[in-house]
Amino acid sequence: MKKIIFLLFIFYSLLFSALLHPENDANEKTIHILFEWDQIPNANYYNLQVSTQQSFNTILIDIDNITTVYIETNNLDWNDTYYWRVRGIDENGNNGSWNTSFFDIDEQRLTNLSVEPFEDDLVVDGVMVYSQFLPYFIVGAVDKNGNEIWNTDTAYMNHINEFGQMYGIIGNGNYSRGYKYNFHHDFLWQSPNDYDIDSHEVKQIPNGNYMAFQRVFESGPIPQGDWSFYFQGQGYQVDGITNEFPWLGLKIVEFNKDTNEEVWSWDPFEHFSMDDHDIYEGTWWNAAFDGFYDWMHSNAFHFDENESVIYASHRHLSRLTKIAYPSGDVIWNMGLPGEYNTGENNICTDLLFSYQHHIQLMDNGDLLFFDNGNLSDMLLDDPNPITRIRRIKVLDDSYCETVWQYDLPQNLHGLGMGSVQELYNGNYFIYTFGSGLNDGECSILEISPDGEVMWKATSQNQNAAWYRSYKIPSIYPDAFSVIADNYILSSEDNEYILVDQNNIKFTVYNKSGYTQKFKYIFSDLLDGGPQMFLDEESELTLSPDESIELIFTVVNSEITSTSIGLNVWPTYHDYALKELLFTVKKNNILIGDLNNDGDINVVDIIQLVNLVLTNEYASSGDINQDQLMNVLDIISLVNLILGN
Repeated sequence: MKKIIFLLFIFYSLLFSALLHPENDANEKTIHILFEWDQIPNANYYNLQVSTQQSFNTILIDIDNITTVYIETNNLDWNDTYYWRVRGIDENGNNGSWNTSFFDIDEQRLTNLSVEPFEDDLVVDGVMVYSQFLPYFIVGAVDKNGNEIWNTDTAYMNHINEFGQMYGIIGNGNYSRGYKYNFHHDFLWQSPNDYDIDSHEVKQIPNGNYMAFQRVFESGPIPQGDWSFYFQGQGYQVDGITNEFPWLGLKIVEFNKDTNEEVWSWDPFEHFSMDDHDIYEGTWWNAAFDGFYDWMHSNAFHFDENESVIYASHRHLSRLTKIAYPSGDVIWNMGLPGEYNTGENNICTDLLFSYQHHIQLMDNGDLLFFDNGNLSDMLLDDPNPITRIRRIKVLDDSYCETVWQYDLPQNLHGLGMGSVQELYNGNYFIYTFGSGLNDGECSILEISPDGEVMWKATSQNQNAAWYRSYKIPSIYPDAFSVIADNYILSSEDNEYILVDQNNIKFTVYNKSGYTQKFKYIFSDLLDGGPQMFLDEESELTLSPDESIELIFTVVNSEITSTSIGLNVWPTYHDYALKELLFTVKKNNILIGDLNNDGDINVVDIIQLVNLVLTNEYASSGDINQDQLMNVLDIISLVNLILGN
C-alpha cells in the first residue's frame, strides 16, 4: 500500500535560500569563514560548494550539512575572491536550485609565527588571539601551526572571557575609549568619550555593567634618591614632602550598561598612601622624562560576584589588592615586606613576587597571575630575573600557600607584559615578552600541569611586543542554527510549518565551539480570541556542537492556522538574535485548500496521504482495517481527480 501511495508523489521545487554570511561582495579579514543561510522549505539537508571560479568548474569545498551554519577552517587563503552557493536537498534526494554569492578575503597583515614541533593530540585545539603594540598596533589570531587566520587594526584587545566576548580600547583624539568588540569587527559598546580609559583592562561584570581603569592625576612629592639632582636641576625641591609633581593613578570606574553613566568608582588616592612607592626599578627616572610619575601602573582586575569583591594588580607597587564592592574598602594588600617601601601591612610577604600582571580568581578560589619578576634577582637571589606563573590560595585573608608554580627559562623572562590562562584540560596558556636575553623572544606557550612544554610559538619579528594572548575555541562564539521541523512548501509556493502529532518542533544547534547559554521567546501572533499555542520564554545551555529540541504543543484544536514568532539568541552575544516568523497549519485544512479553479490541490492531498501513513496512522508500523479504509478513500479521490 505504501508503495502505491508514494508512486503518486509529485516532485516539487525547493525555494532559494537567503545567503546571510558572508554578505555578497563582503571583504573578510579572516581565512576562517562562517557560512550561514536561511532554512529552505522541504530541505532535509544542504549542499554547500565554494570555488575561486564563478563557473564552479573547480570546487574547493563540497559538503553536506544538516544545519544552516558551516565554518570552514582549512581550505581558504588570504588575498583571494571566492564564490559560494547553497541548495536544499529533500528526503528523496531531489536537488533544489542554487543560490550563489561571492566575497573577498583581505591581505595577510602579520608574519606567521615560528612553531616548534609538537604532538597534536597533547595540545588543546583552538585559536590563539594576541594584541600587538610593536612594531604597530594590531590584534591577530593564529592557528596551532602559527599561521595567521584573523586580524583587525580597528581596536586593541585586553580581555576575552569564557563566552568569547572581547574587550579593549580604541583611540579617540587625546583620549582612549573602552569598547566591547566582536570578531565580525562590530563595536558593541564604547565608554563615554570624556573619560581617558587606560589600555590595560576593560571588562563587563556580572550585572551587565562595564568596568575599566581611568587615568587620574594628583600632585605629590618627589622622594629623595639618585634621581634627586636631575629634578632639582629642573627647579623642584625634592624633599619628599612638598606636593610639586603630578602622580598618575588608575581609578576603577563602573559604567551603567544602558545609560553609560558612571555609577561607581574606586580612587586609589583615597585608599593608598603616597608613602608607598617604588624605589628600586627606576620608575622615578622614567618620571623625569615622562613629566609625571606612573605611581601604580595598575594592569588587571577581576570582579568576583560570589564574594562581591574586586582583585586588582598594581604593577609598580608589586601589590595585589582585594577591594570590597561597593564600599571600596581595602580588605588586604598582598606584596613585599615593609623594607621595600611598598607598604608596611602587606600579607603573604614570603611570596616575593614583583611587577606582576593578569590577576584572576579561579573557580575554586585560587588566584592565578603572571609574576614578571623584575626584582627577583634582588628578592630571591636569582642570578638573573626570572618570570614565574603563580597559582596561590589565600587563607583567612591573611596568609598564602602556593598551589602551582612554573618558572620560565631565562630567555623567556618577561620584563613587561604577560598573561596566563588555564585551559579546560588543566594546561596553562602563557604569553611572555621574552626579553631575558639580548634577542627578543615574544612567545606563547602551552604548559602541562607538570611543567612540560606542549606547544610553543615565537614571533619571527624580534622587535614584536604583545600585551596579552588567549586561546579560544573559535572566532565565532555567536554561531548557532535553528531548524524548524516539517517546514513545507506547497504547490502555490506557500511556506508553512505543518503540525505533527499536535506539536511543532525546532532544533537549536550550538556551532560556536563554546559552552553557551541561549534565551528564546516563542509567541503565537494570532490577534484576538483564543490562540493555537501558549507563549513561552526560557533559557537553555548547550555544550559545543550540542543541540536541543524546542517543542510547542497545540492547546486549541479548533484553530487550524496561525502565525508564530520564535526569537533565539546567545545570552552573551545578543546581537546575533535570530527573529524567525512562520505560518503554522494543521493537517485537516489541506483537503479544503482549493486552487483558483475550485479543484482540490493534488499535491496537498498526497502530502496528507504521506502524513496519514507516516505520522498519524503508521506509528506502530501497521495499518488496521479502519485506517486502510481512510487511506483507500483518499486514494480513490486522488485517482478521480487525475482522471483514472
